[in-house]
Parts: sequence; C-alpha cells; structure tokens
Amino acid sequence: MTTGPDHLGELLQPENRAAPAYPIASVDNTLRILLLLRDRGTLTLADVAAELGIVRSSAHRLMAMLTYYDFVRQSPVDRSFRTGPALIDVGLTAARTLDIRALARPILTTLAESTGMTAHLVLPRGREVLFADGVESGRTIRAALRTGSTLPAHVTGAGKALLATLTDDELRRLYADNPPEALTGRSISSLTALLREAARIRRTGYAINHGESETGVLAMGIACTVPEADIRAGLGVSGPASTVDDSWAERIAQALREAAAELTKQIQAYHL
Repeated sequence: MTTGPDHLGELLQPENRAAPAYPIASVDNTLRILLLLRDRGTLTLADVAAELGIVRSSAHRLMAMLTYYDFVRQSPVDRSFRTGPALIDVGLTAARTLDIRALARPILTTLAESTGMTAHLVLPRGREVLFADGVESGRTIRAALRTGSTLPAHVTGAGKALLATLTDDELRRLYADNPPEALTGRSISSLTALLREAARIRRTGYAINHGESETGVLAMGIACTVPEADIRAGLGVSGPASTVDDSWAERIAQALREAAAELTKQIQAYHL
C-alpha cells in the first residue's frame, strides 16, 4: 500500500526505476505533466514547454487534450492550469484501492463525534492537499465537507501539518518558483512566514488554521506518517470559529493525537 514517492527530487524519472525500452513521446510527456502538477499545484504553458523541452504549440496541444478529458482545469484569470476533477477521481479511486479511506473512516467518525467538528482525511499533492474523505459534525452550525476538493496546503490545518514534515530545504524547493499565495487576510503569503510556521508546528505537533482558508472557519490538523508503508496523510477538524471556547486547542489537539496514533496502528496492522 503506497501513496507514491514523497521525495521532491523524484519529479520526472526516479533513478530506482528502469526506463521502458520503447518509450512513446506523447505518453511520456503527458505523464510528466501530471507529475509536475502533483508537485507544483499549478503550471503555465511556459512551464510545460520549458520542463519538457518542447515548443509552446506542442505544449498547448497536450494541455488542450488534458483539459478536454477534465484532467486539468485552466484558470480564466491567469490562464494557469491546475488539477481537474477527472484526476481527483483517479486519486480517490486509488485511495479506495489502498484502503486508507476505509481505515480512516471510523476514526473520522469518532473525531467528529468527540470534537463536535467536521473531520477530514487529507492526502498531500505537492503544494496542495486532497480532501480524500470526511465526516460532518452533528451540530446544526458546522463546517461543510470538502471531500474530493483540493486546497493549497499552506492555508489548511492538516495541510500545514503535512508541510511541516518536510525539511526547510524541501520547503524552499517546493516554493522556489512561486511563494505561497494568500486566500484571505490571515493566510501565509511568504516563504519566510511558512518556514516560521513549520518550525512552530514541529514544536507543538499540530497546526491551526484560523480563517486562513475561509473567513470565520477555525481548524486544526495533524500529520500521520508511516514510513514503512510509505504513507503520509493528515487528519483535520474544522468548524465555525464562533462555536469554540477558550479551551478548545488543548482538547482538540489531544483528540487529533489519539486519532493519528490509531490510524498509524491500523496502517501498520494492515501491512503485517
């Protein structure tokens, strides 16, 4: 059971794999584009042409085909490309096959019940996180489920917790081309701020999102890493900031620690 390589350097052709004897250039380029999207989150036509060593017109044809099949979506604002619904569906299908969602579902249910907040399982996708599964809080006023959607990792609790599992050098490489972008007035918007936040998360063991992804939403996340299974996942809970009290941080952090420990135990048992 594996979610794929976590090393940022293994972007195109991992050294531990033999190249096929009869490569097909168009297939090779398409798959390299998808790997670039996984690790960068967004791409421009210039990025594609430069990384693949092809002319801009060829890059345009490749991206047009990926857009046609909904593997990528193009922003109407800056014309950049990002992950599309079809690719997310493939990821969710893989997650089902790997059983991580099945293993996490009862843990998410317990988290939602014990905290009174909406609980999510997130998986790392380069600079973004995929909300792979979730369980809504039973409260009338609650945060909505995001299952199947992606968000920049640096604006979510579980996403920031996952980023903090990387070294500072890995974070610098991940954000070398473009700094983190703010979604709200509270979002991290510089690499320096992200490195400071990662250091704080490593000390406390959890990350807080206070209105960074959406105004009025308060969330907390924790990373769950199981190296022997090549698994990196995040658990997070979220709810309206107006519904929590002053003691929420300690209480929720403990619930998340217990949930992460249980998910780790389940994954390890699955691999025995």
